[in-house]
Amino acid sequence: MYGRLTIPSPNPAHLPRRTAIIATMGANSANRDWIRDMIAGGVDMFRFSMVSGSHELHATAVGLVRELAAEHGRAVRLMADLQGRKNRIAGLPGAKAVWADGDHVVLTHGEGDAGNLGDHAVRSRLPWRADLVRPGTAVLLDDGLIELSVLRSSPGELRCVVVSGGAVWNGQGLTIQGATDIPNGLNDRDIDDLRFAASLGVDAIALSFANSAQDGNDLRALTPDAILIGKMEHPAGLAALGDLAHAFDGLMVARGDLGLEIPYEDVPFAQDEIVTACVKSDALSIVATQFLHSMRQNIRPTRAEVTDIANAVLRGTDALLLSGETGFGQHPLRAVEVMRRVIERAERETDALDARFTTRMSATAGGITSP
Repeated sequence: MYGRLTIPSPNPAHLPRRTAIIATMGANSANRDWIRDMIAGGVDMFRFSMVSGSHELHATAVGLVRELAAEHGRAVRLMADLQGRKNRIAGLPGAKAVWADGDHVVLTHGEGDAGNLGDHAVRSRLPWRADLVRPGTAVLLDDGLIELSVLRSSPGELRCVVVSGGAVWNGQGLTIQGATDIPNGLNDRDIDDLRFAASLGVDAIALSFANSAQDGNDLRALTPDAILIGKMEHPAGLAALGDLAHAFDGLMVARGDLGLEIPYEDVPFAQDEIVTACVKSDALSIVATQFLHSMRQNIRPTRAEVTDIANAVLRGTDALLLSGETGFGQHPLRAVEVMRRVIERAERETDALDARFTTRMSATAGGITSP
């Protein structure tokens, strides 16, 4: 399955791998030295998010990746990530603010009146289901680092108190747990970004919050030649898992948003279910988010992070994706090196297990039962 993402032509100093490494490009990543180092370090595919950076910046980065990959004699692929369907906040004066624990915040949608709270009033891009929002419902921003608790709710307004504060900004992701539906169909932002990405000839297109087979059909009608990846980030997607595994060429376990939409203790089992569904449907499987989260600042990984990578490989995942570790982390090349080394070690273990299983089966077939 590795070959469907890239043609394995690794750095001679590295061992061949079946599991691909995908690195996220950030606003400061579109420079020659960074891209050259990442390709030499073992990156097989670069992901760029269409929600950040200009089309011009993405076009420059794509050109550099192709030029430098050719210099290294490697087939390095490109994936555009469409994120127009993700719920986000807007309307902050000055585009950003800081909320402290205990502050009151008003969240509006449509024509809701935010009162006179200044930088403590924001708009939600998507409406919420008022029948499912009750006092105490959690409202999460910035991958759950900012948490609000609903005090009073109506269809047009949520009045909340800050439980865990911090910096907020326009465009930040917003989750109202269990109470937001993802609209069907591609929105105008996604279609515009999709056409731009197709004009660059990217290899893969990822769609955030893929929830139905129709999502895959809509993408395929516009980009029939690209590898289409559905990002699993919402309970509705899990409910339609079988259909999605057939409609898309692959599925991504996007653990960041998925872990906000469902109870965090359910995430490992959802990941396993998604990867298994991909194996059964001969679809690509990608697991993303927080593999080496601590290495955004630290030079060494935690033992839990290393174990997470190895377990994903042992379960048969086709590709592992680094996000903040390479998008804005302080040690992007080191993070890639750590991931590559752990993948190589896990694949050696997989090969050894396969060899032992083959030997055991051969012995059994010959009338000798191994102990």
